[in-house]
Amino acid sequence: MIDESKQDLLVQYLLNEVDSSTAEKIRAELETNAELRDFVRETEDAFASIAYAAPPIAPPVGLSQRILQLERNVPRVASTPPRSKIIWLVLPWALAACFAIACVVLGLERTRLQNRTEQAGQELLALQQKDDRAEEELAMLQKKNVLAEVKIATLKAQVASYETASAVVVWDKDQKNGVLQLDKLPPPAPGKDYQLWVIDPKIEHPVSAGILAVPNNGLIRAAFHPASPIESAAAFAISVEKAGGALKPEGQIILVGK
Repeated sequence: MIDESKQDLLVQYLLNEVDSSTAEKIRAELETNAELRDFVRETEDAFASIAYAAPPIAPPVGLSQRILQLERNVPRVASTPPRSKIIWLVLPWALAACFAIACVVLGLERTRLQNRTEQAGQELLALQQKDDRAEEELAMLQKKNVLAEVKIATLKAQVASYETASAVVVWDKDQKNGVLQLDKLPPPAPGKDYQLWVIDPKIEHPVSAGILAVPNNGLIRAAFHPASPIESAAAFAISVEKAGGALKPEGQIILVGK
């Protein structure tokens, strides 16, 4: 079983909060330790679940107007070259002179159109690059905002018979909801249910976050919402209650974490 300090270090590793030497040691340890790899995979899955639930973030003010303005300033290239009227003269020498002049004019026009096309292409490329940078900045802001509003809690077994079980809570501080990931937690005994609790220091009793459906001891992931409003989720707990659950913890607390 992975101890709490090791789990906390792995979470910091996933969030890129460790130095390079520590990260290298963790990567080397992950190559040889299957239990650590399983924990990292489960935690990454939990991160992904809460990220999908995060609300969209509006782009920077005026971004769409700036893009449209840049697009309007790009010169439009004519779809067809201008037509030239060739005056046919009676005298052969005049026909040859007009043909030569027409060739020069068409050559100059072609060069002008090529220059305008190249300039338009460069401006469109610059516009696309600015748009790409704006999207990258927006994605970074979204990621930063999601991580700032996320709390991760690893629940520890309080009873020896549940030491093999693992539970990770990813809590969204802004939305006041979360995702619970369970692994190797056996189904409850007949007439019993597992119940999740959110512990708020300002509320006298833990707040119920619902009954947990555990049909098998495999990997289970479920979203949850507290039954009543809370201000701060300081910790989380899972207890064994009578079937249907209770208004406040009455049974044995088997897993706790903050």
